[in-house]
Amino acid sequence: MALSFRNLWGKEKRAQLLDEADKNLAPEYKELHPALELGLPFQTGAVESNYLSWPLLPELFPVSFPGVKTSRDDVVVDIDKERLISRMKQYFDPELGDAEIRALMPSAMTNTARFDARKTRQYLVKRGFRPENIVRYCYRPFDNRWLYWEPETKLLDEKRSEYFPQVLEGNIFLFTTGRTRKGTAEPPLPIRTLNDLNCMDSGARGFALYLRPDHGDLVSNFGPQPNLGKAAIVYLTELQMKELQLLEHATAIISAPVYRRDNESGLRSNWPRIPLPSSGGLLDASALLGKQLTALLDTDVISPGVTSGNLRPEMRAIGTIVREGGGSLDPDAGDLDLNAGWGHGGKGGAVMPGKGKVVERDYTAKEREAIATGTAALGLSEEQVLALLGNRTLDVYLNNIAYWRNIPIGVWEYTIGGYQATKKWLSYCAREILGRALKMDEARAVTDIARRIAAILLMEPELDANYEAIKKSAYPWKSSS
Repeated sequence: MALSFRNLWGKEKRAQLLDEADKNLAPEYKELHPALELGLPFQTGAVESNYLSWPLLPELFPVSFPGVKTSRDDVVVDIDKERLISRMKQYFDPELGDAEIRALMPSAMTNTARFDARKTRQYLVKRGFRPENIVRYCYRPFDNRWLYWEPETKLLDEKRSEYFPQVLEGNIFLFTTGRTRKGTAEPPLPIRTLNDLNCMDSGARGFALYLRPDHGDLVSNFGPQPNLGKAAIVYLTELQMKELQLLEHATAIISAPVYRRDNESGLRSNWPRIPLPSSGGLLDASALLGKQLTALLDTDVISPGVTSGNLRPEMRAIGTIVREGGGSLDPDAGDLDLNAGWGHGGKGGAVMPGKGKVVERDYTAKEREAIATGTAALGLSEEQVLALLGNRTLDVYLNNIAYWRNIPIGVWEYTIGGYQATKKWLSYCAREILGRALKMDEARAVTDIARRIAAILLMEPELDANYEAIKKSAYPWKSSS
C-alpha cells in the first residue's frame, strides 16, 4: 500500500500554506509505505533496516503491569514513612469525625465519580488500618517514597491487585512505553517496587522478570517462575544464559541513545523491539551494562564510586552542598529551606513547578581537572565528556544561602519519563509542598541524583557501541506466536 504524504505539522504550517498560495506552488507529496508491524503510521519515519525482524519486548517477557493510580497523593503517599503512618492512623481513627479528616486531608473526604468518600472511610474504619501495607513506591524517576496500598476500596483509584503480589525480593519490572504520545522515545526505568502510573508515560507498563505461581494459568510448586515467552526460553537455553541477563540486556539496549534515535518511529508505534546477541559473551557484556544502569536508576541501591565508597574524581566535584560565603550549613537557621521558587500547590492538590534559581557559569579549573582525571579512566577524552555532560555548569539554589554547586547542564536537562528529573524532584520537595525544610539526607539526595545522572550520561558511548555490536551479530529470531 502506498500513500501520498506531506508534512504540515508545527508552527510554520500556516506560513507554508500562505506561501504556496501566493506563489501558486503545487503542493509536494512524498510516497509513503506504512508498515503493518508499526501500526500503519500515516507519517514519515525510519527504523533500523533489521528492526522489524527483532522480537517485541512482550515476546520476551509476556506479562506486564501498568502503574498504580492513587488520585489522592496527599493521603496515601509521603516522603516520610512515619508521617504517612501517622496520617493513616488518623484516617482510620473512629474518634475523629469526617469533618476533622476533611480539614486534615481534604481529598480523603472529597467525592469523585468513582469514590464515595464517606462510605469508603466508614468501611475502612470498621475494618481497620493495615500497617503491613505501607510499602516502598517509585513515585517519580529518582524519587522513591512510601505508599499505603489499600486493596479493598477506591481509596486508591487503581490499586493494580495483579501487580502488588509480584513485588518480590529479586523481582524487577522494566517500565517502558509503547505508542507514546511524547515527541521522543525516552530511556526505560527498571524498578523493584510498585510504580506510580504517572512516573512515566501513562501508557507505560512494567515487564516483570518473575511471576508468582498463582498468576493466571501459571502453576508451579517451586516458587516464582521466569516470565518468559516460549521462543525466549529456547534462546536462553541455546546460549545457556539466565532470564535476568535477558532483562538487563533489554535495559541496556533501550537505554542506548543511538537505538532510540534510529528506531524512533518504531518506538512511537509499538513496544520496543530488542536485537538479541548471537553469543553468550555478547549477552553477558550487554547485561552487565544493564545491571549498572539498574543500580544507577534506583535511589534505594548504593552505587559504589558514584554515590558511596571511594568516589570517582569527576563525581566528587558534582552537586556538593555549600553555603554562600563559606562556612557550615545550619538547618536550624533555615539553611535547608527549599524556598527558591521550585514548586507551589495548584488546583486539586497538583504540584506546579517553578523557575527556581540557577546560576549558569563556566567550570572552575578544579572542576575541569576533576573531569579530566576521572574520565581518563573511562577511556573518554575531555571533549567527549563535556559533550555528554555539557560545556557549562550550574549552581542550583535551595534558598538565598545554600546551593548545590556544579550540576552540569547536561545533567540538569536530563529527562526520563517525560520529566526533567532533578528539577521535578525539587518541585515536589519545595517547602510549600513538603511543609518543612529538607533534612540533610534529603539535601544530599539531590547530590546523589546529579551524580547518578552524570554516570548514566557517561555510559552512553559504551551503550551505543554495545548496541552497534549486537545488531551486527543479531540472533535469528523465530517468533513462537
